[in-house]
Amino acid sequence: MSKSNYSIIWKYKVKSEKNELFRYEYGQEGSWSKLFNESGEYQGSFLYKSTSEPNTYLLVDRWFSQQAYESFIESKRDAYDFLSYKFKNLYESEEKIGSYDLVLPLGLD
Repeated sequence: MSKSNYSIIWKYKVKSEKNELFRYEYGQEGSWSKLFNESGEYQGSFLYKSTSEPNTYLLVDRWFSQQAYESFIESKRDAYDFLSYKFKNLYESEEKIGSYDLVLPLGLD
């Protein structure tokens, strides 16, 4: 079995009046997923709402590999930057928590 799970995790503090639009655009049917779905190596995005911090979300974007993610972003830089600019008015803050590889059982990595 090969490594097939690279995740990028983002944290957003969303403007309260923009919650619904944010949830749509950053969810599985939104503009980001539509863009990323142009790559066969994109594995989906998962949006989590905080249970303790109002209007706070974690977004986990999953890719086959770090190289797949970086190559796609490089090839779609204009579209990526356009969406970033278009939706920055939905949130008060955006923080990249980090990038992570799935830890597989020993012997499978």
